[in-house]
Amino acid sequence: MRFLIFAGLLAACVGVAGQEPANSSAPDSDHDGLSDVQEQALLEQFAPRFMISRDDCSTQPAEFEPSVLKPVVAAENSTIYGQAFPRAGHAEQIELHYYDLWRKDCGQRGHNLDAEHVSALLERDNAGTWMARYWYAAAHEDTLCDASQITRAKTLKAESHGPELWISSGKHAAFLSQTICSRGCGADRCGNEERLSISNLINVGEPSAPMNGSTWTGSPEWPLADKLGRSDFGDARIARLDRMGPEDIAWASPKKRPAQAAILGGDDAIAGVGMALTTADSSTSGALNTASGKTGSALGRAYRGVKRALRGSVRAVEGK
Repeated sequence: MRFLIFAGLLAACVGVAGQEPANSSAPDSDHDGLSDVQEQALLEQFAPRFMISRDDCSTQPAEFEPSVLKPVVAAENSTIYGQAFPRAGHAEQIELHYYDLWRKDCGQRGHNLDAEHVSALLERDNAGTWMARYWYAAAHEDTLCDASQITRAKTLKAESHGPELWISSGKHAAFLSQTICSRGCGADRCGNEERLSISNLINVGEPSAPMNGSTWTGSPEWPLADKLGRSDFGDARIARLDRMGPEDIAWASPKKRPAQAAILGGDDAIAGVGMALTTADSSTSGALNTASGKTGSALGRAYRGVKRALRGSVRAVEGK
């Protein structure tokens, strides 16, 4: 099983979990300054626990034929693809991406091939061990319905290992809590879930140096290359989260929430999340609980205004 392919090497070269490999000349196939052994060790240590729907028409995340230019599904067998790279400008931080890649999106305007992911930002603690500081879950990135979230690893109790993550049925958006799943643009549902048993965890390397035959990652048939080539943990995003409460889960794109309220059907649909899901931008720090009077009236006005502006175009956002 490829998930354990480096087990022997890890025991010999890594030693204490998360430490640098003892052999500094170990192969670095993607030329990012991290050895292949260290990348695999970190990816396995922090692998999330994916909760997926038993009713998903795409069954399970797919494995793709290696060493081809276009993505071709080899099997739907619970393969997860990983990526590990140093965070630019931050010598003591490493970013991990976990890609659940699907044969198709099964939404109302479904399409073939669906590239989704979650990510972690690691940092050394005082003992020199890599620990997760933040987790990010991508949900309809780069669309009006972007409901991606970010939070501190401590909030999820996932500093030394991966958290439990919920994947919406058919749409495959990722959520840091099952409760949040229905708070996007109305198409996401998390129910009848079971934990995914990861069969393979395959390192795809960097866009300029794909590993393990992952040449298909650069195909224009899906937006995977864009996701591989950027960080999910910009300085401004982290700074905004750090100004919020210690238990908050923040929207990664909070300025889109008023428009999403219109698509959902008004303030009643996004109120009452049952947890402190922060909607703040850089100038505010309020959290959305069971709606207060001011929040409710403000969202109501936003809903009515945005609904008028978006009338006739709501269906277009279902393509993601």
